Amino acid sequence: MSSERRGGLLISTSCDHHDPEQLAVDALGWSGALVKDITLFGSRVSVLAHVDHEAHELRQQTNTPPVVDRPSVALWEWPEFTAPPSVVRMVAIMAIGARWQSAMKAVSGFAGFSSTVLILPQDAPAPSSCVAMAERYGVWMVRTGRSGAVIDHYGRVGPVATSRPTTVTRWTEELVYARLVQDCLIEASPTR
Repeated sequence: MSSERRGGLLISTSCDHHDPEQLAVDALGWSGALVKDITLFGSRVSVLAHVDHEAHELRQQTNTPPVVDRPSVALWEWPEFTAPPSVVRMVAIMAIGARWQSAMKAVSGFAGFSSTVLILPQDAPAPSSCVAMAERYGVWMVRTGRSGAVIDHYGRVGPVATSRPTTVTRWTEELVYARLVQDCLIEASPTR
């Protein structure tokens, strides 16, 4: 696999045209760094994230790696602590499932974090009960296959309107940031 560095991101230049998550991202016209197969709150999902290059550079300069310890992130809300800048903003949480019900269960709980996307195989249309659930939760539905991707249902863009950033939101961003570093999609902080 060949790749090139653009800003702080390592971008793949060889595209797997049968990768369901990437096909869905392309069909939706979204961009960002794709973290595949991450477990968040017990659900196996993929995350499309926007990386703030300035914040990442500052964190590299101050040797501040991702903080994945939830109690440590919770301390950032205290007035005597200063939180490092957030490097990641979640654009979409996506799930692929052999059954649409399991994939819907995986993404529907993330409505307060970002857009949510259900990825289904292209060989059969989604059942009406699936479309009804997608409508209820504001989930995008994309069917993917060898011939590309088709958007079956347009969902909500961004988190639900009533959501507010919390410690859990910031901790989840740090988990995604850690995976971006672990997967070498962005450079790790230099060691001292």
